[in-house]
Amino acid sequence: MEFQKKYKESGLSVVGVSVDEDGWKSVKPFLEAKQVNYPVVIGDWDLAGRFGITALPVTLLIDRNGKVADLHVGMVDKDAFDREIQILLKDSAAKEPAK
Repeated sequence: MEFQKKYKESGLSVVGVSVDEDGWKSVKPFLEAKQVNYPVVIGDWDLAGRFGITALPVTLLIDRNGKVADLHVGMVDKDAFDREIQILLKDSAAKEPAK
């Protein structure tokens, strides 16, 4: 939620994907309790497998072209992840055509 708030104006989009077997029944109460500020969708292990995900939790950084730029299995070190986001946003901005 912190990264969504911090980098939204820079073009970062945070999307949560839940693979809970009971779907929204588990997810909705969690989202309400945590006051999640980004969209969350329900996925499944078939979808997860398309991204090479075999364990949870996992965090992906996907660039503007839809390519997985980074993948973290397990809990993410917030400071290291913040630096990775900054690098990805900087690289993306450098590749954008001038207006």
